[in-house]
Amino acid sequence: MVGWTRRKLLLGAALPFAFPEGDRLRLSNRALGWTVLRDREARPEAAETGMVLARVQRPVAPADRPGHLAASLRHFRPFRFGSLPAEAVVQLAGLPGRAIEAPAMGIGSRVPVMVHAVCLFAPRRSYLIIGSAPGVEWEALRPELLRVIEGFRPG
Repeated sequence: MVGWTRRKLLLGAALPFAFPEGDRLRLSNRALGWTVLRDREARPEAAETGMVLARVQRPVAPADRPGHLAASLRHFRPFRFGSLPAEAVVQLAGLPGRAIEAPAMGIGSRVPVMVHAVCLFAPRRSYLIIGSAPGVEWEALRPELLRVIEGFRPG
């Protein structure tokens, strides 16, 4: 892992969380509420690239947490999912959460991708973190995607 980063992106806005950058995944953008880490080795013309997307969202009541991540993924515009596996209960950065790993199709690209998504629940907010990579690159990028996601720390 390259190291911990907390950067100011676009107009100097501070991030409400931190990720460790990886050897390939680097903070690249912040737009529409999403913070984006992209694969710096991806070809510029690639239809899909390895990436981690993160967003702060409204809090989720404990009773609404089961199924919340799956519902979020079904409405996530960049990817179309088939049937989703059951959510795994996780603990990350001291927060309870849910995780799903599943194949999907890139909506615009029509390229098969794999997705590892996590929703973490804090008292006043939740965090949605989505790591993805083209299916043909998944095995090579998965360890780094997981290290970056597991290195998440709320700010």
